[in-house]
Amino acid sequence: MSGAGGEAVKVLFVTTELAPFSKVGGLGDVAGSLPKALCQAGMDVRVVTPAWPGVLEKVAAAGIKTTAMSRPACAAYNWQVREAKVVRAEVDGVTVYFLSAEDYTGDMYPRQLDFWTVSPFAVFCMQALELHRATGWRPDLYHCHDWTTAFLPCALAWHRHYRYAGERSVLTLHNVEYQGVFDPHPFMEASGLEPWSFNLSALEFYGRVNLLKGGIVATTAVTTVSPTYAGEIQTHESTRELADVLYQQRGKLRGILNGIDTRYWNPEHDRALPARFTARDLGGKQACRRELLRRTGFDVETEAPVVVCVSRLVEQKGFNLILEALDELPALGAKFVFLGSGQGWIEGALERAAAAHPDYIRFFKGYDEPLSHLLYAGGSIFLMPSVFEPCGLSQMIAMRYGTIPVVREVGGLRDTVTDADSPEGGDGFTFLTCDAKGMLWALRRAVARFRDQPSWQIIVERAMKRDFTWTRSAELYKALYRETARC
Repeated sequence: MSGAGGEAVKVLFVTTELAPFSKVGGLGDVAGSLPKALCQAGMDVRVVTPAWPGVLEKVAAAGIKTTAMSRPACAAYNWQVREAKVVRAEVDGVTVYFLSAEDYTGDMYPRQLDFWTVSPFAVFCMQALELHRATGWRPDLYHCHDWTTAFLPCALAWHRHYRYAGERSVLTLHNVEYQGVFDPHPFMEASGLEPWSFNLSALEFYGRVNLLKGGIVATTAVTTVSPTYAGEIQTHESTRELADVLYQQRGKLRGILNGIDTRYWNPEHDRALPARFTARDLGGKQACRRELLRRTGFDVETEAPVVVCVSRLVEQKGFNLILEALDELPALGAKFVFLGSGQGWIEGALERAAAAHPDYIRFFKGYDEPLSHLLYAGGSIFLMPSVFEPCGLSQMIAMRYGTIPVVREVGGLRDTVTDADSPEGGDGFTFLTCDAKGMLWALRRAVARFRDQPSWQIIVERAMKRDFTWTRSAELYKALYRETARC
């Protein structure tokens, strides 16, 4: 096996999302950025992902040349041979294999999990294991992500065909809340897993299959997307029933902080902005602020700080805290702009708040990529009071654009934001308790500091100079791959 003697380890990223072609959340961003950083660090890393509806069209629209491999990727599942056409592309220096098949013609993520809706993910994992027969390139280990590809390490450990191969895997947990839990029949029979793998020490979870639990137990190494989150998920407060499993497997668990694509998120070259800027020359940020105020219908001459929030509108992101504090926000003397979509009751509450407080609050429903860039660049303060946050990318993007985060001290937010009132100086404003009172306390401190512009500019410059590239993360993964390949 490569890597045992110092050679480069060959790694296949197995992912259901790949930005910018198929992205729902942070997993897509990681899959689109980390392999590129690893290849730039001299590793042989390739990606396999389903060609969900519209994906190959997006690839073609991006001007990327594709090549159809002569052999399909095949998987034996449910007493059938399931074939996928393999389409190869070079994306930013990374070889990507798109698997096109009838299994991947529906929605990416089902609303309800059962044998039929879970089967495409199991088929995808087994096609990934057989991909080398179509490509002639065989990885030393597989890097899987979340429950949707956790079947792969399960297959390596307990499938009657694969369990003797001695192949290794890494499983990254982007969000432990999503676990892939469903009834065992007829999945256990159709999947090819040994019947004895459905037990409390493997796949079984209160009488049901839990793919994430099985993957955690079966894989060679487990990572999460921040060091703090790695500790949090071992506690019952964070992950309830899975906490014991994660604690038992802590010897192979580590947290590696995500990065962001600093070429794409770059205020010095961002074409979506009316003006560009750097930490040394913030004139362009003022122009972005004026355009944001104009675009949102606020007075462009206001001296009030602009608090922005770009987010999925779900409880995890702390919208219970925001909604509880809505009537107190106007007293802060700031303007608030929310952009996002999600749970209907949160959307409705923000719409009503914007109607009730037109002088202070704006809400844009949906996701608008150019507008998100303007919010990151033109905002003064970025609000992110998450209940839990495995890593979080938005706070890092905001800091890169000189928009100071107000965050709860949890998960990756704790690992990336230091409170400005700390003795060593910081780059944001944080609070610990998960309540509106704590959030308002942090917001008041941020607004007060904004009014002291010399002090504020020091914080802005400090935030913009933070290194959130993938370089350090890539080196940590590189070391992990070598260690895993030697196991």
